[in-house]
Amino acid sequence: MKRIALALLAGAVVFGAVYAFAASLSVSSSGLGAGNASVSACNASATVTYNTVYSATVPGYKVTTAPVTSAVGCATKAYKVTLTGTGSTSLGEVTGSLDATGAASPDFTVSNIAASGVLGVSVVISG
Repeated sequence: MKRIALALLAGAVVFGAVYAFAASLSVSSSGLGAGNASVSACNASATVTYNTVYSATVPGYKVTTAPVTSAVGCATKAYKVTLTGTGSTSLGEVTGSLDATGAASPDFTVSNIAASGVLGVSVVISG
């Protein structure tokens, strides 16, 4: 009985120490850590579409560019555009920086991505 009580006491001490340590971690919008914090967005929403052109290589239509538009508050921030297919698998990804107006036109031409396989397109703006 004493062993069980001792084991429970030791467990409580260890749990309390770990909990106290975790509670002392801090987080801010400029650093990475455990916890949560509100961060400001440069824009309430961004739009991304994609353009196509016929390609005998594919054959069929392939994705050429995926224009991104956002607010001027997002100007010069980094972006990542991902084209997805079945099961949300990535078909291709292009990264870069938005221009002074908060726009960009990522080029997927060399990737030869068949437009018929594209089921989704997403954009992440960060920085």
